[in-house]
Amino acid sequence: MKKIITRSVTGLVTSLALFGVALAQSGPAQSENLETRFWEQLYPEGGETFYCKKPFTQKTMLLTESHIYSTSWIREHLRCGTSKQCREESEEYQRITADLHNIVPADTRIDLERSTAIFEDLPESVAAGECGLKRSFQIIEPPHDIKGDIARAILYMVQTYNLPLKGNLYDYQRWNKIDPPSSQEIERNRKIQELQGNSNPYIDNPEAIDALSP
Repeated sequence: MKKIITRSVTGLVTSLALFGVALAQSGPAQSENLETRFWEQLYPEGGETFYCKKPFTQKTMLLTESHIYSTSWIREHLRCGTSKQCREESEEYQRITADLHNIVPADTRIDLERSTAIFEDLPESVAAGECGLKRSFQIIEPPHDIKGDIARAILYMVQTYNLPLKGNLYDYQRWNKIDPPSSQEIERNRKIQELQGNSNPYIDNPEAIDALSP
């Protein structure tokens, strides 16, 4: 699918562009202290994993920082080489992958299984497995209670960094409606704004997603 554009949210797009500029000015230092910012500042007292809702009190080997908009999609778009090359040589890759709005705590094994799979709806005939995730080849359908979170994070990344849309826009628009921002998502958005300097406008104004078109 081609990059999405807006029909009637010019102000929102302008704000997203300014957010991207602000993040760009902070440079690669963001990626250097990502773990500190993520675990010690965003989740200082622990929380629960995104996909499985398992409580945790601190970072362990069983937990990882999971990028909803996959880092492999970012590497593919930037053509910056291998994961190691992108981390060490591409400031743009470092900047994009350090955005906290796109990062959630996840069980390491679930994150590995998710890998490069695209989020989309699957037929009812596909049974839900561990943590309510439905899988079929390179497609994953998440549980209903995080569908909106995923839609708002992916669309934020697409607009902020001019990345290609992965998945189906109409699925994301529907997910945004059936799973509006929860108090937990709103509070996380507020904390990230304090740490990073910007909020996700699609959490502040989820109705703006309805105005997106292919």
